[in-house]
Amino acid sequence: MTTTIMLALVFLFILIGGALRSVEAGCQNTLMDSLKNMWLCGVISYAVALTGFSIFLALSSKTPWPSLDDVRHMPWWAPFGGLMGGAAVLGMIAVARYVGVATFSALVIIGEMIVALIMDNFGLMGFPERSATFPRFVACALITFSIYLVARGSSEESATTRDAAEPDRERIDLSSTSEGHSL
Repeated sequence: MTTTIMLALVFLFILIGGALRSVEAGCQNTLMDSLKNMWLCGVISYAVALTGFSIFLALSSKTPWPSLDDVRHMPWWAPFGGLMGGAAVLGMIAVARYVGVATFSALVIIGEMIVALIMDNFGLMGFPERSATFPRFVACALITFSIYLVARGSSEESATTRDAAEPDRERIDLSSTSEGHSL
């Protein structure tokens, strides 16, 4: 397979993963509506994920297992990725319902971009160094501005068209500050 095709498949995989994050927000929101307990939602989400990954692990017999030496030389922080993801899931459960999935996802992307740029620049957590060049800063600024437009458009729409089917669900209006100034 050529490098271009392989890169296209990798990008497609990433895009599908990103799309699934929005679907995940819908699942988490519905789970919270049903169970009304953020911690229970988090436990159930991760129990389902653990079950699914365990099945894939059992089916992937060709994948090598680490040696005891591999585990001993692993950085202490390496296993905490799931906990970081869990914090993101709890954030999704707790607030996405109030700002909408588009605004929530947009703000997540901004946070990811800032931390990713820092991690790349300094080669943190095992990633190779990729300098935070001026074009990369401009790209992040443009992405951030685009996301601001998504969030603002979402909050303006929410302010004008309240969901009549769910009158008890609060919405956070991001189109103005506490003093009433427009963002």
